[in-house]
Amino acid sequence: MTGSTTDQSQSMLEAILQSAVGAIITIDPKGLIQSVNRATVSLFGYAEIEMIGQNVKMLMPEPHRTQHDGYLAHHMTTGERKIIGIGRDVEGQRKDGTLFPIHLSVSAFEVEGKRYFAGIVHDLSARSRLQIEVGRQSALFKTVFDHVPEPLIITDLKRRIVLVNAAANQVFGYAGGDLADRNSAVLYDDTAEFVRVGQTIATMTGSGEGSLRALSVSLRRSNGETFPGLLSGAVIRGPEGATAGILSLIRDMTLEYKQEDARLKTQRLEAVGQLTGGVAHDFNNLLTIITGNLELLEDYVADTRGVDHLKRAQGAAEAGARLTNRLLTFARRRRLEPQIVNLNVQVQTMLELLNRTLGDNIQLSTRLAYNLWTTRIDPSEIENAILNLAINARDAMLDGGKLVIETSNVEIDEETTFSDGTTLSGNYVRMSVSDTGAGMSREVQQRVFEPFFTTKPPGRGTGLGLSTIYGFVKQSNGHVMIYSEPGQGTTVNIYLPQYLDDNKSEAASPAEDPTSAATGETILVVEDNADVRDVAVARLKRIGYFVVWSDSGVDAIAQLSQGLAADAVFSDVVMPGGQSGFDLACWIAINRPELAVVLTSGFAEDVMAGADTGHLAILRKPYTQADLASELRKAIAAKRKIS
Repeated sequence: MTGSTTDQSQSMLEAILQSAVGAIITIDPKGLIQSVNRATVSLFGYAEIEMIGQNVKMLMPEPHRTQHDGYLAHHMTTGERKIIGIGRDVEGQRKDGTLFPIHLSVSAFEVEGKRYFAGIVHDLSARSRLQIEVGRQSALFKTVFDHVPEPLIITDLKRRIVLVNAAANQVFGYAGGDLADRNSAVLYDDTAEFVRVGQTIATMTGSGEGSLRALSVSLRRSNGETFPGLLSGAVIRGPEGATAGILSLIRDMTLEYKQEDARLKTQRLEAVGQLTGGVAHDFNNLLTIITGNLELLEDYVADTRGVDHLKRAQGAAEAGARLTNRLLTFARRRRLEPQIVNLNVQVQTMLELLNRTLGDNIQLSTRLAYNLWTTRIDPSEIENAILNLAINARDAMLDGGKLVIETSNVEIDEETTFSDGTTLSGNYVRMSVSDTGAGMSREVQQRVFEPFFTTKPPGRGTGLGLSTIYGFVKQSNGHVMIYSEPGQGTTVNIYLPQYLDDNKSEAASPAEDPTSAATGETILVVEDNADVRDVAVARLKRIGYFVVWSDSGVDAIAQLSQGLAADAVFSDVVMPGGQSGFDLACWIAINRPELAVVLTSGFAEDVMAGADTGHLAILRKPYTQADLASELRKAIAAKRKIS
């Protein structure tokens, strides 16, 4: 090869070296830098002159800086090629001391019998930044996904479940991870519903639409309970724009449907009330004419039998007038005469009358609250209500039983929802009339306030008792709620607004922060009604507790027997399966005495079978979140004090 050709080749090699994107560094067996290219200068921040003749370890952070000379010496002595190969990801150190990720590949070569090493360095900073950003985006997505309060479910194109959030597990009743890799058919009421939704999704993806409009669906929880839902969806696109899966947002419509049913029921009662009020008003006019003419006839009838007939007719007309007055009360068209009333006084003044009315086989007792608030109502109407409820209770206890009249002050927060879907908030005086009678089915409970509806045999009732109470309470800006279980009895709760004198408003006491109750304890919720259980679980989680649940006393005992870790048990009293809340509490006292227990019921304590509650707290339904937090905190604190 001629000298000019050699020079030309060397120039070409030098140009390639200097134009390389990656940093190229050559070193001798002692680790001293022999050459660097421009990419090395740019990458590490040193001038070329600052690197030539210096040990290459100047470009390395610890511990590689200290170990590097040993690597070279070991290779030169033994010939082992640990530093030679495809390369690995390590860190480099710039002149200003900053560290950055690099990929280093090392090769060995000889020139004129002398061994050298070449290192090729690629800056991985951009890849690292991309990885960090991808990680940040993933963490952000996971945080948002997990904390959306409504169920989110991601499925692949075969409708296999890929990912669900915490809300989905809670609504459908599964533990974390239980739904992964399962076919989403498990979430639907039946196969036909699953297929129907699948056809809608297929139509959406086939037409190129990116989202699925709200679709009413029938869904199924893990315990087999079905519930109404509203499903919305969106297509998940892959990098090339192809459909990769479906994101579904599901809303549990159980509460909304209940509220809608309650609204329709109220509208129906309003319509019946308007019709009834109009008829009663017109009938009162007719009765006025009848009674007036009967009185006038008294002046013309001298025969004894005729006078007797007139009195009977007059009595019947007066009974008709009383009946129409009750109809007008239901229709809220009778003018009330409200006064400031203490319900304790009203109850006490009626005890003698009630004892005579109920008979010897009914045990009457009262639980009247100390310092009961006053309310502004028509006293005659509340007396009629007490008497009507007592008579209904008597008729439901043919073989005798217990009747309890209870009063209390209640503070209802905005989040409290009654069993009929009604919501109200504020301070109320509650009067509860509870019996141990036959109870009512859910179907009967839905109709008890309708005028003329009665379950009593002919001649035993008009069907106007509860409807009149309903009208009076609603006209007084209150609310009536019935809690009943077939075979267990009935409690009628009347809520009347607290009366506050315009000139002496009651100073509001500082509200207790319900979130202060929890310090990481675990609560076992035992409730057979799924809707009630879901509300209790959500409230306890909101307070800050960890929550596990069971749908029966039998299952709760099984879980606790197997060592379920918990700090307290919050249980309903009336449950199916042969184990009541009292039975569960007794079992816990013997087998798991370290657990605090709080019971809840819609019945008054005195009418509950086996109500030997001792020191147990019983929270009356409906309760507020603050009430729940307070009772649990007191029960847990008492257990810790004992232990």
